[in-house]
Amino acid sequence: MPWILFRHFSAELGKVILLTTAVIVTVVAFGAVIKPLAGNLLGPGGIAKYIVLAMVPMLQYALPFAVGFAGTIVTHRFASDNEVQAMSVSGLPYRTILLPQVALGMGLALFMFVLVQTTIPRFLGYMSDVITEDASQVFVSTIRSGEPFAMGNYLISADRIGLDDSRASEGVRRVRMEGVVALEMLPGGKVGSEFVAAAGSADLYGRGSDLVIKVAFRDTSIVRPGESAVAASPLVEPMPIVFDVGWERSPKFLPWGELIEVLREPSLGALPQVERRAYEPPIIPGLMMQRIERQLQASGVAVLESGDAGRRYEIRDAQLGGKGLVPRPPLKRIAVTEFEGAQAVREASAVGASLVASKSAGQFGGTARLDLVLLEPSARDVRGGTDRPVGWPPEVAGVAVADGAPEPTVLEALELARSLSQAKDAPLAQYARGAGTVVFVIERALQSTYYEALSHLWMRFAQPVSVLLMLLLGSMLAIWKRHSLPLTIFLLAFMPSIANVLLIASGQSILRQGKVFSGLGVMWAGNAALLVLILWVGRRMARH
Repeated sequence: MPWILFRHFSAELGKVILLTTAVIVTVVAFGAVIKPLAGNLLGPGGIAKYIVLAMVPMLQYALPFAVGFAGTIVTHRFASDNEVQAMSVSGLPYRTILLPQVALGMGLALFMFVLVQTTIPRFLGYMSDVITEDASQVFVSTIRSGEPFAMGNYLISADRIGLDDSRASEGVRRVRMEGVVALEMLPGGKVGSEFVAAAGSADLYGRGSDLVIKVAFRDTSIVRPGESAVAASPLVEPMPIVFDVGWERSPKFLPWGELIEVLREPSLGALPQVERRAYEPPIIPGLMMQRIERQLQASGVAVLESGDAGRRYEIRDAQLGGKGLVPRPPLKRIAVTEFEGAQAVREASAVGASLVASKSAGQFGGTARLDLVLLEPSARDVRGGTDRPVGWPPEVAGVAVADGAPEPTVLEALELARSLSQAKDAPLAQYARGAGTVVFVIERALQSTYYEALSHLWMRFAQPVSVLLMLLLGSMLAIWKRHSLPLTIFLLAFMPSIANVLLIASGQSILRQGKVFSGLGVMWAGNAALLVLILWVGRRMARH
């Protein structure tokens, strides 16, 4: 008889769970699409794709309530027909009668555990990618239809527009425009500035919990109301526009293996790298000077590569000081040799050199560079042994340190910034304060990433456990309250289940703040309360 019971109970529970889960997941997935749709970030094709993808992550919220509902409805039907009572008086203990629910609940909890650890994080990433990709399509189709695209407080129109897939592999969708007109809208519907540009581009990419649209206008005329003059600029880059797309690029997107790696080494997370890129640029000249100083101390020669292919500069008899480089005592001048390929073409001596952040860095692919300015230079031509005096340019623009070192990791960048923050002497001292800010920001990001990953790790254990507990609570309430309406019984199980979901989310939020013990206590309090309710209902059920 137990096997007959097991087969019938399992079949009925399985059917109701599938139907209920399908309904709840579909409704919740439609709700998830409202926010990006309201922000004009999805087109017709993207809506359907987004909803289909959203169904998988929504299972973590739909499945616990679906199994609770199925356990209540199916068990109540057996109990109201006196089948459970008949099994009980025939000698079957309640632990045997409830065996199908326990077995199915444990199977679903295991399924849920695998789902939240592997599949759901990937699908959350796919959903974010759909928004990034589809927003560019919406951008293009809106402007092609002759309507301006509303982007933050800007309205943008263009004569011609199209997608450029050259940067698609980098996760960036670039839109190119010609004949661009952009209006800056102020509160009250007033026009702040008008931009008329020969060409423009818009880069769309995900960052943190946002979709970022970064616009650039080229050969631009700028008109402001009330001003008779028209300003012209070769390049105008308004502040990037940020849209909250509802998902965050964080440990939430990482499957089990990658999440454990981030816990072991938080610098592998996205946030420290994002914060580093955001706060490091102002101190990059100081970091480059540190590399020059290390070269001079190690070999007495610092090698700088020019933005022009094949041209480099070797600096000798120098050390950091003043506004860049000064002669190494007891020498009075520094020496600089210019090379084209392997051949030396000019040599110069100077009383010193200034090193400043290059204004020409953008011409060389955005690479961090310095401008080298020799003070009182005296140069000579060394090709062919002529040794005749020659001129030296007022500045050598866009030079980079040629030490062959790869880009430092986040932890290496943190140590470099920490060293720079302790600088007392010129020219590094001017970057010490900014380096201190970078150290603070990266350390905060590392700590935040660690606790974020820890919170997701524990949440992914707490949620599957709730599946088993909610199924048992609904089933046992249905037996105890068999004379009540099924929905009334489900309501009794639903309220503590909702509280459990809220406690898991609240505990995760507390854990993110670094309060590990209180966060875990709140996170597991809901499951503990459900377990206590199950034990209490079990005693009442056995007594009556």
